[in-house]
Amino acid sequence: MTRAIAWRGVIIVIILATMALLLYTVGAPHEHGG
Repeated sequence: MTRAIAWRGVIIVIILATMALLLYTVGAPHEHGG
């Protein structure tokens, strides 16, 4: 595995995690309690 592919995978994972966190925080603020 080359370094470019590894960084690409890491960036994709970070982007997906950030999007999921934003959707969870913005989409269900009342259910989370604030």
